[in-house]
Amino acid sequence: MKTTLTVVMTTVLSNLAFAQIGINTAEPIASLDVNAKKRDGSTAEGILPPRLTGDQMRAGDAKYSDLHAGTIVYATAPVISATSKTTNVNSAGLYFFDGKIWQKMMQGDEKTLNAKSSGDIKNSVKSFDHNGWYLLNGRNISTLPAGAQAAAASLGFTDSLPDATDRVLKTRNGTEMLGSEGGNNSITLTRSNLPNVNFVGVVSGIAESGGAHSHAAGQGGFLLGGTTVGNNGSGNYQGNSTPTSWGGVGILGNTATGGAHTHSLAGIATVPTGGDGTSVDNRSAYLVVNTFIYLGD
Repeated sequence: MKTTLTVVMTTVLSNLAFAQIGINTAEPIASLDVNAKKRDGSTAEGILPPRLTGDQMRAGDAKYSDLHAGTIVYATAPVISATSKTTNVNSAGLYFFDGKIWQKMMQGDEKTLNAKSSGDIKNSVKSFDHNGWYLLNGRNISTLPAGAQAAAASLGFTDSLPDATDRVLKTRNGTEMLGSEGGNNSITLTRSNLPNVNFVGVVSGIAESGGAHSHAAGQGGFLLGGTTVGNNGSGNYQGNSTPTSWGGVGILGNTATGGAHTHSLAGIATVPTGGDGTSVDNRSAYLVVNTFIYLGD
């Protein structure tokens, strides 16, 4: 241990005049130039940053300000009860302080998949704010942390966040305001929404009394009463009907029973549709999730 410190201190002091520090090198080419002690794999090489648990990082919150931006720490365990500065410390790994919050240093696919910026939207089955993501539930931005309030205001949300409850996301057209709400989950059809078809049904009603009609004459006879001419002697009608009966008063060509005729029916026929005006659910089959917006701190 003493030997190592002596070597390091000697190296540091020997390079002060050049304003550059080299470790394991007499000719540093940067402000701090660390060379491997050996290159044959016989020793462990590299730079080992400070190692702290998430809770230990949280305990030092008051010590970190924008002057400490760029500080690197390796978290050995996630924070249990996060603060605004340690909200992202959710797993073991390298973290750097950006002046306001500890950010995880990601590599490769992890960095691509987790890249995010203020205003990004995502869906999740989580039900609460997490890692800089805030639930879009219409809340007043005054309830958010100071950093998140500033981010929300920069996006145009000065009073409250949009409410995504029971809504789907829609791409903006040229005149719509981002974050505005519209549409309905159900619709009610009106007469103009119905298809142009004829309904088939049974019409019932009563013909007009005394409506326009005509009768056609048929064959038959009728008898006249109240005469003593040609009767059967007992005051009754004669039992035949010929033109010569009752002294020629019999008449041929009586109106036939049920003779041909027509009636006209006036009014409006109503055929019921069978419906009751129930609203139609306008949504496709769905999976219920929550919608979040990224606001950082």
